[in-house]
Amino acid sequence: MKLNSKGLTYISVCLGFSLPQIISAQIAKDSITKDIEMVKITRQISTFNNKKNLETNNSDLINHDAGKFLEALPEISGIKKAGSYATDPVLRGFKYEQLNIVIDGVASAINACPSRMDPATSQVPMNIVKEAEIYKGPYHFRQGSAFGGTINFVTIPPVFTDSLSTKARITSGYESNGNVLRDELSATLSSKKIVWDLFGSYQKGDDYKDGNGNKVPSSFLRYNLGTKASFKWNENNLTTFHLNTNQARDVKFAALAMDLLYDKTWMLQARHNMTFKNSIVKNLDFNSFASFVKHSMGTPDRSMISNVETKTFGGRAEAKLAWQNNIFYTGLDYKHEQAENISSQMPTMGGMMMQDGTSWQNSYINQIGWFNEFHHNFLNSKFTASYRLDYNQADAKDLSKLFQTLYGTANTDQLNNSLSLAYSQELNAKSKLSLLIGRAQRSGSLTERFINRFAGGLDAYELVGNPNLKAETNNQTDLIYTFKINKIFFQTDVFYSYLQNSISGKIIPLKPLNMKAPGTRQYQNLGNAYKTGFESRVNWNFLPKLNSEMAVAYTYAEEISTKNPLPEIAPLDFRWKLQYDISPIVLALKYRFVATQNRINPDFGELKTPDFSLVDFSAKMNVFKNAQVNFDVTNIFNRAYAEYLNRTLSTDKMQRILNPGRSFNVNFSYQF
Repeated sequence: MKLNSKGLTYISVCLGFSLPQIISAQIAKDSITKDIEMVKITRQISTFNNKKNLETNNSDLINHDAGKFLEALPEISGIKKAGSYATDPVLRGFKYEQLNIVIDGVASAINACPSRMDPATSQVPMNIVKEAEIYKGPYHFRQGSAFGGTINFVTIPPVFTDSLSTKARITSGYESNGNVLRDELSATLSSKKIVWDLFGSYQKGDDYKDGNGNKVPSSFLRYNLGTKASFKWNENNLTTFHLNTNQARDVKFAALAMDLLYDKTWMLQARHNMTFKNSIVKNLDFNSFASFVKHSMGTPDRSMISNVETKTFGGRAEAKLAWQNNIFYTGLDYKHEQAENISSQMPTMGGMMMQDGTSWQNSYINQIGWFNEFHHNFLNSKFTASYRLDYNQADAKDLSKLFQTLYGTANTDQLNNSLSLAYSQELNAKSKLSLLIGRAQRSGSLTERFINRFAGGLDAYELVGNPNLKAETNNQTDLIYTFKINKIFFQTDVFYSYLQNSISGKIIPLKPLNMKAPGTRQYQNLGNAYKTGFESRVNWNFLPKLNSEMAVAYTYAEEISTKNPLPEIAPLDFRWKLQYDISPIVLALKYRFVATQNRINPDFGELKTPDFSLVDFSAKMNVFKNAQVNFDVTNIFNRAYAEYLNRTLSTDKMQRILNPGRSFNVNFSYQF
C-alpha cells in the first residue's frame, strides 16, 4: 500500500476535523485516578495520584530550550552538542524517536538536521507552555506511539470573560555567564465568545565560561512569534487555531564540525472540541497540525553549507465514553514525516570522495494508528488496559546507488502492536501499590532507515540507514509504591525493560566518503538488551514555612549477548531542595550529586565521567501586585564538570563539553 501526497494531505485534514477524540486535558479532570505514572512540572508536579502546586519560575517563560527545562527531573538527562541550545532529552536511557514528544497531544516537528541540531524540543514555544506531562514507559498510547515514554507540552488554555477584557505579561531576564538576554511578551483579548492571544520571545547569548574559566563555543540567537485564537460557539463547542514561528540564527555547536546558520520553523494547529451531557459519549475532539522546518548549517568559514527541509503534518481524533465506573477512549491518528536536502556547497577536497545521493534521500514515513484505553474503577482499586495498532509505511524518492545495491528498494510496510495493562490497589488510607505491564513496538525512524553516509551519531563514523529494519520492541514493567500523610509524600518506582530487535549502528566493511571518518556504521537489529532502574521521591513539609524535596534516579542497561553497557546511559542522579517561604520572599537552596559513570560502551568510544556536586541558590520576591523578581546563583562553587551525555568537542574528541561555571541570573515578570 502506497499513499501519494494528495491522499496524505486529504487524510490529515479528515483526521484533524472529522474524527472523534478527547482533549488530553480532560484526563486530569476524570474522577478515576490514573494508573499510568505521570509527572507534571512547572506549575504542578503530579506524581501518580499526588499533585503539588509549585510557584511558577519566571525563567521557564523565557527559556528557549525545552530539553533543558525537562532536566528538572533526575530521570531525564539531555544530550548536548551545543553549550546553550537544543538539549535532546533522554528518559531512562530512551532517546530520539524512542520518545514521543508532542505539543497539546498531537503537534510536533521532526529534526531537519541529520545531526539533530533541531530536535523536537527545540521547537516548543516555552512562553505559552502551562506544563509538561511526562508519561514513563510503554503504557500511554493515546498521543502517539509510546516506546519509552511520552512527553506532552500543554499550552495555557483559554479563559473566557463575561465582558471584553485585556491582560498582558512581560518578562525580562539576564544571565551573567554568557551575557544572555531573555525577553518575552504575551497579550490576551477575551470575551464571552473569543479569546485571542499574541505572544513572542527573544533570547540571545554569547560564549559562556566553564568552571576552569575557559570559553565554550555556545553563542546563539533565538526568537519566536505566534498567535492563538479560541472561539466558543456555545457551552459544548470550542474551536482553537494556533500559529507560531520559531527562528534561530548563528548558533555555535561545540561538538559538531558545522554550526547552525539559520533554523526557520512554522507550526500551525487547528482543534475542535465537543462535550455532551446526558449521554454515554462525553467528549469528541478533532485536532490537526502541520510544521515546516528550513534548516541551514555550515562550517565556521562557510566553505561547506547544507540546506535541508522537513515537513510534518497529521491529525488526531478521539471519543470519550463514560458509564457507571468505566471510562473508554478510542480514536485514530495519522502522521506524515518527510526530510529532503535542498542544496549544498562542498569544496573540492582530496579527503572527500564523490557524493552518492543526498543524506536524507527525500525520504518519508506515513503512520496511521488506532488507539484504545479502558479504565474501570473498583471500590479501592483500579484497572486500566490500553491497545494501539499502527500501520507504518516508508520510502525514499531519491535513492542512492549504495542503497539500491544494498537493498534494491526502500519501500516498506509494517504493522506494530502495542498493549499495556495496569492495576492499582489502595493498601490503606495512606498507601497504594501499582503494577504496570506494557509491550510496545516502533518502526525505524527516518535516520535509522534512510540516512546516507552522514556522521551524525555518537562518534565520527559515517552512518548508513537500513530500510529493512525490523520493528524494535520494548517489554516493560513498573512497580510503584506511594505513601502519603499530611506532611510527607513518598514514592518509589522500580522498572525493568526487555528490548528485542534493538536498533543500533554496527561497523561494516564499507569505505567512508570522508577519509577523516574512522569507518562506516550501518543501522541493524542487534538482538536483545535490558534496562532496569528506579526513581524515588520524598517531599516533607517539616515546618510550616520550610519544605524539603529529595529525588533520585538510576538506570542500568546492558546488551545481553555481549554484556556491554548500552551507550549514553546517564549515571545515578540525586537532588535535594530546601525551600523557606517567608512571604513575600521565598528562598531555596538546591544540591545535586551525580555519580561516576564507569559503565561505558567501548564500541562507541565513550569516555568515563567523574562524579560531581553542585549547589545553587534562588530567591524570588513579589515586589508589588502582579510583579515578581527572581534571583539565582547557579554553580555557586564554580565547579568544572561535564554531564555524561555531553558530546565531545569537535576540536578534541577526548574532552566532553563542560557545563557553565558560576552564573548570576535575574529576571523580572509583570502581569497587567
